[in-house]
Amino acid sequence: RSVATTACEWCELHHTIVANYFSVAARLFYNKFVAMSSRGAASKAASIAAPAMRTRITTMLGCKYPLLLPGMSWISKPELVAAVSNAGGVGVLATGPLTADETRDAIQRIRDLCPGKPFGIGATLLMPGAKENAEVALDEKVPLINVSLGKADWIAESARSYGGKVLATVTNARHARSAIESGADALMATGHEAAAHGGDVTSLVLVPALASRFPDVPLVAAGGFADGRGLSAALALGADAVAMGTRFATTVESPLAASVKEAVADPGLDGGSTEADTVYGKNFDGI
Repeated sequence: RSVATTACEWCELHHTIVANYFSVAARLFYNKFVAMSSRGAASKAASIAAPAMRTRITTMLGCKYPLLLPGMSWISKPELVAAVSNAGGVGVLATGPLTADETRDAIQRIRDLCPGKPFGIGATLLMPGAKENAEVALDEKVPLINVSLGKADWIAESARSYGGKVLATVTNARHARSAIESGADALMATGHEAAAHGGDVTSLVLVPALASRFPDVPLVAAGGFADGRGLSAALALGADAVAMGTRFATTVESPLAASVKEAVADPGLDGGSTEADTVYGKNFDGI
């Protein structure tokens, strides 16, 4: 829980933890994969780019770990996005506070910091400027566009033309069905535990419900996930990856104030943060 943890250190550490929580059969498969990856220099070189854990999301996005940094306004900036992508996950740029020109500059900055690595941008379509930012992302051929609160059929059609993918953030089955019909390649199930636009249903209920209703669609779980145990749980519930906001917000590369990072990371019962300090109020609007 140290705020001194970098995004890279966190990804490596909790990938190891996930392996420890696998079932015996899954662990045997995992060990076999590692053994196969160590056969000779060519195999070793190939394993660097290969997913450390293969899911539909790692296959779709070409990432090493099934971990996403969601687009948190004023936090998911180019430096943190690039750090997560360089570490083997997929960082998503928050474009809510940005103009179209600023979004274009941020995309270029990310590409300079993590050349050739997958990354995405967020587009909350209900918000002012979101359409223009999405158009910039399409023009720049960003690999992943995370859409929410709006119909994104036009984005999916344009992204498909260059091989881009659309991840739709949803809070219930009706939203999920609409997103799929609009061309979304994957869903982000955002449970009640998630900040900002979480719904009324908790992740423990929402994730398996959507996984059962839409078994052919890759699923990212968001809300309440912060370590390898949570990732293991999400995979067991039917998800293909997790998005972790608060955890990545407390890494070294995050622009969050040091005092806030310390408050979040302090587990002490006397003055530290506990599970009861997660507040759902008027600033977390549920839309």
